[in-house]
Parts: sequence; C-alpha cells; structure tokens
Amino acid sequence: MRACKYFSLGLFLGISLTWGWFALFPGDRVMESALPATAGVQEQAQPFAVIYNFYQALEEGREETCRSLVVPEFQAALAGRPFIQQLQRLRQQDPSLKFAFFLINEQEVDLKAGTAWARGSAEWVSTSKGTFSIRQKIFLLNQQGQWKIQAIEEQG
Repeated sequence: MRACKYFSLGLFLGISLTWGWFALFPGDRVMESALPATAGVQEQAQPFAVIYNFYQALEEGREETCRSLVVPEFQAALAGRPFIQQLQRLRQQDPSLKFAFFLINEQEVDLKAGTAWARGSAEWVSTSKGTFSIRQKIFLLNQQGQWKIQAIEEQG
C-alpha cells in the first residue's frame, strides 16, 4: 500500500510541476511555421487560379479583366473563339447562366520553364436548363511573375 501512495504522489507532483512549468514559461516553445513545407504546393496551385479568375470575369462581363489574364498575343483571338460566342449566345437566351468551376482532369506545371497546362471542363449552371460543360485544354505562361492564359483549345 505504501508503494501505491508514493507512486500516486509522484504522478501528481510530476503532472503538477509539468503543468506549472508550461503555464509560467509559455514563450520557450516557439511553433515553427509550416510555410516552407507548403511553399511548393502554393506555387504550383497558383497558375490554375488564373483559370478560375478568367471564367469568373467572363461570367461577370469584365472584359478588361479577361484581357489582363491572357497573354497579348491571345487577346485578339479571344473574341473569335467559338466557346466565347457560344457563351454570349447562351447568356442572351438565359441571363441566369453562371460559371460554377473549372474541373481539372489532367495538369502539368514546369516552374523552371514557366509553363503549365490543364485539361478539364468549365462547368456552367443555369436555373432553367441545368448544367453544361465545355471541355478545354488551357495553356498557361508565366510572364514577369504572373501566370497568364496563353491558349485555349476546345476538346470536343
């Protein structure tokens, strides 16, 4: 019985002193940031945010923003793209048409070369006609630290 008392007393003192130590000196334990571990992931995810921003601007009719998200060589060809004309026609017929998301099926990023591509579908939602998809392959280029859309290919 005596051993049980000493064991209980030791356990109680150990827990109390440990708790007291951490309560009195909280600054000794500095948590390291997880940023270095996730920095590569953020760099790779960034190019594909341009795709979402492009379609969001396209939905809202912000043409200037759309132009700023594509390379200058692609700006002139953008208005004549069949999917742009299709979307304009559908939005005239159904103003409730909204961009939902771009579902990426395949992707590749080359940070050294500053290029990336994503194959997937732009998902659009209408209150009257439901959802429809436009399958595309989008090529991205890093120009002076900013990712821009270089080309969009329809994938029938």
